[in-house]
Amino acid sequence: MIHSHSLNLTNQDLRNRSFKGQNLNGADFSGSDIRGCDFSYASLKGANFERVKVGQTLRQIILVLGVVLIVALLAVDAIAHTIFGALGQISGGSTWAYILALYISLGMAGAGSGVREITGIKSSVGQIATVISGTASGALLSFFYAGTTTDNNPQIATAAAVLGGIVAAIVSFKVRSRFVAIAITVAGTVAGYGFAFLVGTSAIAYLSVQKLIGGVIWSCLSVSFLWLTMHSLILAIREIQEFSGTCFRGANLTNAVFAAKSPRKSE
Repeated sequence: MIHSHSLNLTNQDLRNRSFKGQNLNGADFSGSDIRGCDFSYASLKGANFERVKVGQTLRQIILVLGVVLIVALLAVDAIAHTIFGALGQISGGSTWAYILALYISLGMAGAGSGVREITGIKSSVGQIATVISGTASGALLSFFYAGTTTDNNPQIATAAAVLGGIVAAIVSFKVRSRFVAIAITVAGTVAGYGFAFLVGTSAIAYLSVQKLIGGVIWSCLSVSFLWLTMHSLILAIREIQEFSGTCFRGANLTNAVFAAKSPRKSE
C-alpha cells in the first residue's frame, strides 16, 4: 500500500546515496539528481521519478576502475610468475604436486568465471560457479603472495592457500557486494586465459614430437578455455557497466512514474 504521507525528496542532490531494501512507496524524487544511487530491492510502488538525472558519477567510475586495476595487476603478477615457473617441470619431480595444484586452481577459477556468464549469475549453477571461481582464485593468490613474502616457504604458502580459499569461499557465498562480484570475475578472467596459455604450451610440446592424440586433446582444452575466457570478459564488462549508474535491480517499481504524463488534447 502506498503511504498516505509520501516522502518528499524533490529537487535534491542525492548522488551516490544507498536506498537499498528501503520502503519508499509513493516517494517523490521528481527533479532530483539520483546518479549513482542504489535502489536495489527497494519498494518503490507509485514513486515519482519525473525529470530525475540518472547515470554514472565520477566517484563510481574511479572506484570500480580502481578495483579492476588492483585485482587485475595482482592476478596477472601471481599467475604469470607461477605459470612461467611451471614451464619445463617434469612429471614426478619434487614440485610436481604444486604444478598439479596450479593446473587445478587455474582451471577451476577460469571455468567457474566463464560458466557464470553462460548460465547466469543468479541461477543455481551460476552461484555455485561463483563460489568455485572465487575459492580457486583466493587460494592461488594466497599461495603465491604468502610464498613470495616468506622466501618461498612451501608450508606457509600451502597454509595460506587453504586459509585464503576458505575465506574467499565464504565471501563469494555470503557477500552480495558488486565489488566482490567484479573482483571474482576479473581474477577468473585472468586465470582462464592463463590456463589456456598453460595447456596451449603442453599442446605445442606434444605436437612437436608428433604425439597427435595428446596434442589434439590439449589443443581442444586450450581453445575451450579461450572460449570461456571470452564469456568471462563479457561478464566483467557487463558488471562494470551495471555498477556505474543508478541501480534498480530487484526493486518493486509497480506504478512508478518516470516520465511526465502528456496532457490530453481537448476534443
